[in-house]
Amino acid sequence: MSSRQLEKSAVSPTGDPIAEIKARLDIVDVVGQKVVLKKAGRTFKGLCPFHNEKTPSFNVFPDKGNYHCFGCGANGDAFSFLMKTEGLDFAEALRVLAARTGVELQPRPEATRQNEQRAELLRVLDAATLYYQQALRRPDAQRARDYLAGRGIAGKTIDEFRVGWAPDRWDSLYSYLSGEGYSADTMEAAGLVAKRDTGGYYDRFRARILFPIHTERGDLVGFGGRILEDGQPKYLNSPQTELFDKGSVLFGIDHARAAIRTAEQAVIVEGYVDVLIAHQSGIKEVVASLGTALTERQVNTLKRLTRRVVLALDADAAGDEAVFRGLEVARQVYGDATVAVPLPQGLVRLESRLDADIRIAALPRGRDPDEIIRQDPATWHAIVDGAKSVVDFYFDAVLGRADLSSTKGVATAVRQLLPIVGEVRDSVQQALYLQRLADRVHIAEQLLVSELARLRLSTRSNRSEPPGEEARQPRRRSALDEYAIGLLLIYPGQAQAFLNELHEGNWDLIESQEVFREIWRQYQDTGHVDRDAVLKALSEPLAEWLRAVLRREGENPPLDERVLTDEQERCLRDLRRRSRRVIAPRYRAQFQDLESSSDPGALAEALQKFSQELAQLESEERLSKRARIWSDLA
Repeated sequence: MSSRQLEKSAVSPTGDPIAEIKARLDIVDVVGQKVVLKKAGRTFKGLCPFHNEKTPSFNVFPDKGNYHCFGCGANGDAFSFLMKTEGLDFAEALRVLAARTGVELQPRPEATRQNEQRAELLRVLDAATLYYQQALRRPDAQRARDYLAGRGIAGKTIDEFRVGWAPDRWDSLYSYLSGEGYSADTMEAAGLVAKRDTGGYYDRFRARILFPIHTERGDLVGFGGRILEDGQPKYLNSPQTELFDKGSVLFGIDHARAAIRTAEQAVIVEGYVDVLIAHQSGIKEVVASLGTALTERQVNTLKRLTRRVVLALDADAAGDEAVFRGLEVARQVYGDATVAVPLPQGLVRLESRLDADIRIAALPRGRDPDEIIRQDPATWHAIVDGAKSVVDFYFDAVLGRADLSSTKGVATAVRQLLPIVGEVRDSVQQALYLQRLADRVHIAEQLLVSELARLRLSTRSNRSEPPGEEARQPRRRSALDEYAIGLLLIYPGQAQAFLNELHEGNWDLIESQEVFREIWRQYQDTGHVDRDAVLKALSEPLAEWLRAVLRREGENPPLDERVLTDEQERCLRDLRRRSRRVIAPRYRAQFQDLESSSDPGALAEALQKFSQELAQLESEERLSKRARIWSDLA
């Protein structure tokens, strides 16, 4: 511990482990483990770890406990620095920094029980994996071994990924785990067995090769099973459990984590064998999406490691008309798996929302990734390197197959592409795509601009809600505010850090100020969030509105602690993004006046102040979008 940390460790505990960690922590020591820093007055400077530069523009402010890069705009505190450089989530960073500063994290009794239950599920899943691995070596698993050998999978790879075999019997795993002392309830909760209608239990996986599925941290949470004989489904995943959610995990992410960071990209394929062959061939930045659509939660997992995500689609999926109708590859873009979003629009929206660089690489028709990699790795690298942006890919796909010599063909192409162009948020890029479309279909660009405006108006009109009870409230509040309030009051025991971030960030720009301020006042007075006290303190119209919000938000499935943290961070990001719209107009007039003056120093000072204020409100994931606001000010 440094001398500065020793000085800070004398600070009186606050009862808030996050605040106590920040009080004891020396951010210079944290950043200094990754960046060579030199003292410059009251700050420290070094080369930014988040972008390539030759002249140091990365500054660390020990008094404030934060950092800021004046080159790329990256900023944050010790927590965000560790999360971004190590690919950790907030809970992991909290544990690391708590251990480093000697702060003891005291779990709540209910959290302790949840941790014990989770640990028991992890143990039974590990025991099942050992059983399946041993079963793969038995004589009756010869056909499974033959299949794996026929696909080119080496024994070392089988052991590394812990591939196993579920015997073709109804209760072999159930009998084994019962003999090991595990209860039927635990096995069922882990997704390993299911109840019979007539009583008793049966193994969920039978006569299947099993591929264990791990989280990014390496926790084994479920299985993917491939049947060898004729039967459906061909692939069977573990059911939804407390640990396993196929919309959140990626097969191979535990093995690919370091390689993704090194390669600065993640490649998503569709099959388990594709991942095994890729890693066996030294191409380790490859993961699989478990046969589901690409979800926001999966992209968020990858975003901690890289911004660039490449979807390797086989030519049939990428070229068939079904992609433009049902769109199997990314049908469920958002995490709740209830809203079907067409692939082009959905991916463009997801890309913009999460500030990710999503690209599509089309494979040769009839060839799987594992086949290409085994036969010619150079071809695979060329395919991935040539991946196109979502919009470029669909431009080429639609215009390449359209009959542009007929009015019907032109109309079809425009109808398919215009909604995709409308999802592009960068105004310059959108204008270039409209120009490109106009040139290819030989239609006046202004006509396409007008049609896009009409399409937007029609979409907004269709989405507008009829006036109802909520519209008669004293003030219309956004769904984002409602969601933030729900996270605070439905999960009061886990609201402390979230509420502090709200208060320190963009409190004055939240639309429902009076409600948030009352929550904050109650928290300051009592040390916790009490929804009944908040409701009692509000005026009756506001209290009635808040009760409706809590009823509506309370109907959603409960969130576990990890998912709740992710949702809180996402809500903060969206609030900050909304706040940017308020900041830019505030400075525009000031910039115009200063540009016409003869005081360049004043203009530079105003620009720096604007940059700092914007950086405080934006999440790290949204900082690369700052250029769009600068262009709006020009």
